[in-house]
Amino acid sequence: MTDLWVSFVDLTGIAFSLLVQMFGGSVGLAIITLSSSVRFALFPLSLRMARRSQRQHEILKEIQPEIDRLKARYKSNPQRLTQETLKLYRRRGYSPLGGGVFLGVLIQLPILTALYSVIRNGIGLGTRFLWIADLARPDVLLTLAVGALTLVASATSPSLLPQSRGAMLILPAVITLLVVWQISSGLGLYWAASSAVGVIQNLILRKRTSR
Repeated sequence: MTDLWVSFVDLTGIAFSLLVQMFGGSVGLAIITLSSSVRFALFPLSLRMARRSQRQHEILKEIQPEIDRLKARYKSNPQRLTQETLKLYRRRGYSPLGGGVFLGVLIQLPILTALYSVIRNGIGLGTRFLWIADLARPDVLLTLAVGALTLVASATSPSLLPQSRGAMLILPAVITLLVVWQISSGLGLYWAASSAVGVIQNLILRKRTSR
């Protein structure tokens, strides 16, 4: 398993090196192209995940009156309430874990981790890109841009529930700002490109899943 992972990372590294050469040594363009390409390649999986997640939200909305009745009926018996609620979930086909969404995330995680690792190791000290003087160091403007993109990505997510809108909008953006400020601009650029593609995908997903 370890050898397979090393081979996969090495293959990703070769693709990254070829892109750097293709763009005349521009590490920044290589990062944007590689991270964007991977995100777009995963779009079919993202679409299936979004549709499944939306269906789960629809089921939850449909059974909410039944859940409220169970809460009123068994308010003094939490154990029985849990049992009856789980029975209701099974009967109506609802999964609190998102109906396979976490499985989709686990499938994507190794790919994105390999990409992250390759980019982290491929950034040389003093490498410039656009206004960024050194891709090996953090950049304030890039950090703010990534935070803003994360906020937009959260706002356009088709799986965002209205009742959790406040926390799910602000928290990811705040965490992103704190993390990106501590890492190299090259990794921040990877994050920015991935988030930008995420916004595009979310808009497409919202349109397709609303049909």
